Amino acid sequence: MDWLQNLLAPGASSLASTIILYAFVIACGVWLGKLKVGGISLGVTFVLFVGLLMGHFGYIVNPEVLHFVREFGLILFIFSIGLQVGPSFFSSFKKGGVVLNGLATLTIVLNVIIVLAIFYIDGNTPITALVGVMSGAVTNTPGLGAAQQAVLQVMSQDYNATEQMAMGYAAAYPLGVIGIILAMFVIRGLFRIKMDKEIEAIEAEKAPYPYI
Repeated sequence: MDWLQNLLAPGASSLASTIILYAFVIACGVWLGKLKVGGISLGVTFVLFVGLLMGHFGYIVNPEVLHFVREFGLILFIFSIGLQVGPSFFSSFKKGGVVLNGLATLTIVLNVIIVLAIFYIDGNTPITALVGVMSGAVTNTPGLGAAQQAVLQVMSQDYNATEQMAMGYAAAYPLGVIGIILAMFVIRGLFRIKMDKEIEAIEAEKAPYPYI
């Protein structure tokens, strides 16, 4: 039974134990993400929660496998977004796309200003951790991946910095998701938005453009 303990016990970092751990965390996270409470489900966000729980109990992964999965997963994520948005990306500029991109840019600039203000006012929190917090607070996973890659290139494979980013991201991400959900409820209540009517209006607007 030693082989089973070495495979499934906390602290094991072999290739086989890492694959089993990833499969378990992803499967449990996806399953829990389908459960609805009050008509709301957190989706794949539960994968992060399950990963945090397993990490709390001492489970670790092989560093080489972690690096591969992180990079490959980020590539697949960006590629999938491109496939989904690509057909309507350029046509969206004719219907308010410039304004939306300007708002997105303004949001990023404000986030950077807030992070720099916290860094200089507090003086005790590493900038790498704050970058992770910034990415997690706005649920910007690609931003975290890009920041980690930039740090590894500039700081000569300093994995401590990337771990600080991941810790900041993990700490802020759950609150970021919950905050967005609560904000949507507040906005819907203040403006008395009826979801059925909004969906009908969007479908009517998209009717002449079936590929949007």
